[in-house]
Amino acid sequence: MPTIKLVKSHRQVTVNKKEYQKVYNTRRWKDLRARKIADNPVCEECERIGRTTPAKEIHHIKPFEIDNDLSLAYDYDNLISLCVECHKQAHEKLRMVGAASGRYSPGIKEGIEYR
Repeated sequence: MPTIKLVKSHRQVTVNKKEYQKVYNTRRWKDLRARKIADNPVCEECERIGRTTPAKEIHHIKPFEIDNDLSLAYDYDNLISLCVECHKQAHEKLRMVGAASGRYSPGIKEGIEYR
């Protein structure tokens, strides 16, 4: 079974990818995602820099799979609407900064995780 190994605070956390992927197939997630897109149909990162780009992705600011915290998966305030390009960049920034901190600094709110 495939696993994702993430590092947080110098300890290794192994999360079963299959388990956290189940979240994305739930009615609860699909409804939450639809509500977020309806509330924020424009990419929030593009909007921050003066561009208007339709949001196609909903992104977790703090990845719930790092701590295996399902409450983060369904937390509306932990979501951001992004275009495909910004979503790709958000994941790339996480890889560059590292999952150890669960953060990357550029973003609308300073100090908020994984934006």
